[in-house]
Amino acid sequence: MMRAAAVRCAILSGVTRPGPATRGARAGTGGAARTGRPGAQPGRPRGGHGRRGARGPDPADRFAPPYRIVTLRTPDGPLRARIDPREPAGRPMVFASRSSRPPPGPVRRFVRTWGWRAYALPVLTVLTVLCGMDVANGSTGLPLVGTGSGAPTPQAAATGVGATAAAPSPAAPGPAKPTPTGIYVDDGGTGTARPLPPTALPPGGPYSQRGGGRYDVVPGTSKVFGSGPLHRFTVELEAGVADDGAAFAAAVVKTLSDPHSWGRGGRAAFQRIDTGVPDFRVTLTSSLTVRKLCGYDLPYETSCYNGDLARVVINDARWVRGAVAYPDNVPLYRVYVVNHEVGHALGNGHLQCPRNGALAPVMMQQTLGVSTPGVGTCKPNPYPFP
Repeated sequence: MMRAAAVRCAILSGVTRPGPATRGARAGTGGAARTGRPGAQPGRPRGGHGRRGARGPDPADRFAPPYRIVTLRTPDGPLRARIDPREPAGRPMVFASRSSRPPPGPVRRFVRTWGWRAYALPVLTVLTVLCGMDVANGSTGLPLVGTGSGAPTPQAAATGVGATAAAPSPAAPGPAKPTPTGIYVDDGGTGTARPLPPTALPPGGPYSQRGGGRYDVVPGTSKVFGSGPLHRFTVELEAGVADDGAAFAAAVVKTLSDPHSWGRGGRAAFQRIDTGVPDFRVTLTSSLTVRKLCGYDLPYETSCYNGDLARVVINDARWVRGAVAYPDNVPLYRVYVVNHEVGHALGNGHLQCPRNGALAPVMMQQTLGVSTPGVGTCKPNPYPFP
């Protein structure tokens, strides 16, 4: 019992005494086992016979608190965590880059952030700008007109596009109300008995193949000519077309004011304006823009009337070179093409050759020829009322 009490006192003495720890055995039998020396006294510090000599206990230790907070220091100050403990404390740490490539720029960061949207946004922006420019320039991007087979389009079926049965008699063509929709374009399936050769456009001077898509009104007005329902029109020139706008406007006015034109006998009246909203627009257009507004089912240069835009589209290629049906007579062909397309603006459809040797109706597609299968060949005629 006395020995057990002594062991407990030695253990308590080691815990409560905050003096320097000794490198000896712990109290009790455990301490003896660790020292490896039998009979070692528990709680007794080693080194009583060591090199530093014996040191007596500090009397003040018995009044010390049971625990003492110790701050670990180095010669350079308190301990700090370092990536490499072997590195000197005063040396700044340098972190190696994971890659030798430079950091990503703003474009790469934008792509990483937005993913596929980074590619979609610029494309949508460009398309929006192009559509806005298209609308501002008056272009509509209409699809090609499917009239190659001679069948009428859904929009123009009621107005005679690609059909001839419901057209008025060639003996007494009369004006009708302007068509609100539909595109009138020459159709190879009707109005001609033979296919035109690839050189259907006669040789001649240069013409404008590509324009800017914007139309400029040619300044100038006219008095009212003819009698009947009044139709106001403007004369316009596509940007990029090299023809003289004033000469083109004079030719249009001269054609429509002719007594053999649509104003004969009180059927219609016309007036050229350059401000306000017209009933239709007569425009001289480059050949590639014509294909956009009229379609290009036939591999030939043609003109048309676009009822969706109320625009008479005169192909500059035809204005410069004419047609095979009017050999060496471009001025007379110009009279025909203006009367023909304005006739569409008044609501008239296509006609066929009535009989062999007769004058061709002005609403016949004389640009493609003056023959009708099973009927015969007509003579060229540029006027509604010859």
